[in-house]
Amino acid sequence: MRAALDIALKDLRQKVRDRSALLISVVAPFTLAALFSIILGGLDDEDFHARWAYVDLDGGEVAAALDDGPISGLESEGVVDITRYASAEEARAAIEAGEVETAVIVPAGFSAAATSGGGASVELIVDPDAVISGQVARSVLAGFAAEVDAVGLSVATALIADGQLPTADVTAELAERAAATAGLVRVQDFARTSRQAGNATYYAAAMAILFVFLAAQFGIVSIHAERRTGTLARMLAAPLHWWSILTGKLIVSMALALVSLTVIVAGTALFLGATWGDPIAVVALMLAAALSATGVSLLTVSFTKNEEQAGSAIAIVSLTLAVIGGSFFPANQGPELLSQLSLIAPHAWFLDGINDVSTGGDITTAATSVLVLTAIGVITGGLGLLRGKRMVLR
Repeated sequence: MRAALDIALKDLRQKVRDRSALLISVVAPFTLAALFSIILGGLDDEDFHARWAYVDLDGGEVAAALDDGPISGLESEGVVDITRYASAEEARAAIEAGEVETAVIVPAGFSAAATSGGGASVELIVDPDAVISGQVARSVLAGFAAEVDAVGLSVATALIADGQLPTADVTAELAERAAATAGLVRVQDFARTSRQAGNATYYAAAMAILFVFLAAQFGIVSIHAERRTGTLARMLAAPLHWWSILTGKLIVSMALALVSLTVIVAGTALFLGATWGDPIAVVALMLAAALSATGVSLLTVSFTKNEEQAGSAIAIVSLTLAVIGGSFFPANQGPELLSQLSLIAPHAWFLDGINDVSTGGDITTAATSVLVLTAIGVITGGLGLLRGKRMVLR
């Protein structure tokens, strides 16, 4: 073990002087997290504010549940200014005039259709320039639909594009496609059902886990560099056991991953207003994420023969996992297939854990994410170790 620590210290001293390692591990993720936070800052719960039109042409019990539940909840929280109109035409005119950004229109007969098994459709009209407002409205209506027992509530969304508003025929066609079954309405308080990390926290975590996978490669890829320079041959002739050499490289990868995470967590909390939550839970998630990144990196590099192949392979694997895991946009906002694929990505589990912790959870709330990340690290790392001897002694 002493030999492994000596190798790790030697490599760490080299990495401190390596500008590329510093850039990938610290500078790039912090910079991108800051840019995402600034550009999309309106997504934060405390900062986001929208103007919606609400039209209830129905007046039934299901429509009342929608109004009294999530719609009024957003209004009372000061998140959205709700202007109620008597007709859909007035709401559309308000959007055209720029008075509101989104219109939620409950058609006549909505409650009767929903409770009798007929088609129940809410019309959602969104100004294409108000992307965030539209996303929030869709989430609100989707959440309301999920709270209606045995009632299928489809949300037909019509976007205003090039000044063209959806026609009645289009709306009717969308409504006909909606299906519903009989049941009772049960609506929970919106504030209790919506638990989403603030924008600064989400994108800080997203960039952190993305670049942790890129940072973790530096310790392991150095095996190829040392083989090229003859350093690896001299270490084996010392003699040093292949296990000590590989362990030293893994220690470096873990250390770089943890340094990257620590800098991002501390920096974004101090300068970007990120709220990470319970320190114990965050540290547990960081350790598990670093382990998973090290394991995946080791397994990936073990299939390569030189530095160039290793760098390309790590980039492909890291970016693929980042896309399906939600580092660029929440996986649950994409197609259903993407949501299913995200279950294999460490990024998704890390972001899910951070989301739980940053919205009031603790180590017990994050336990599943920590265990899954640890399991990914152990399994991929174990498979990588099985191939590690061949990689070192090649």
